[in-house]
Amino acid sequence: MQRLVSIIMPAKDVEPYIKVAIDSVLQQAYSNWELLIIENGSHDKTLEIIQSYTDKRIKVFISEETGLSHARNIGLSAAEGAFFCFLDSDDRLPVNSLSARIKFMHDHPEVFFCDGRVCTYDSAFKATIRKWNPAFRGNPKIEMARINPKCFSAITWLIRKPAHFTLQFDTAWTHLEDRMFFISISQLGQYDFIEEDVYHIRRRPGSLMSNNIALESAFSKYLNFVQNNSLLSAKEMKIEKKKFHEIFFRTYLKHGKISKSLSHLIHAYFG
Repeated sequence: MQRLVSIIMPAKDVEPYIKVAIDSVLQQAYSNWELLIIENGSHDKTLEIIQSYTDKRIKVFISEETGLSHARNIGLSAAEGAFFCFLDSDDRLPVNSLSARIKFMHDHPEVFFCDGRVCTYDSAFKATIRKWNPAFRGNPKIEMARINPKCFSAITWLIRKPAHFTLQFDTAWTHLEDRMFFISISQLGQYDFIEEDVYHIRRRPGSLMSNNIALESAFSKYLNFVQNNSLLSAKEMKIEKKKFHEIFFRTYLKHGKISKSLSHLIHAYFG
């Protein structure tokens, strides 16, 4: 008998995109799933589109409290599956995303987190921008502490639901909240992956500059968390901090923010 998989999908102002996301779940080769959609205060026709679906496996929650982490926590509290995963409402799951990973996890009961190839597309899902392949097997806690972990590209893990463990996002994190959630549960077991596409990301247009500023602050906060919790050695922390400054040196240089770029360059090499 197929075991139930809970798919958690927050949705806010995604009228042009959410149909593709929901349809990708309906088209899954694995049929025993529940799709928990948390409508998070949309001002467009997102809710109307959601309510047009009649499949009883789709469950809709209306959230008065906005925010991605709050919405995901509603989904986690309601999830009844033996496994769960997340799907952003502008992305999609390849047809074998669930079936291939459930089979792998059935054959490998020690695996709590199963990933695979993640592809990023343009806003129309026509041009491939990037393909990411995992390159790590084992307990992911230490690897997740790094700037560019080999077991994480986005919120793509399929997770075996633990019997006695509270699963919640820290709502104090408005960026990198997915990484903080994964690192908080990473001690539960082993991470592994399959050699197939498991998640497709849609890159939507937006303000890259404002996002970069927020990400800079979030990564700085994240590295402080890693250091304060002694997840990496002093030598490893020095390497990760250098990576952080190198990344934002190049980022700000690309956008013509010379003073911020030079500041990161100085910290990277003269520290």
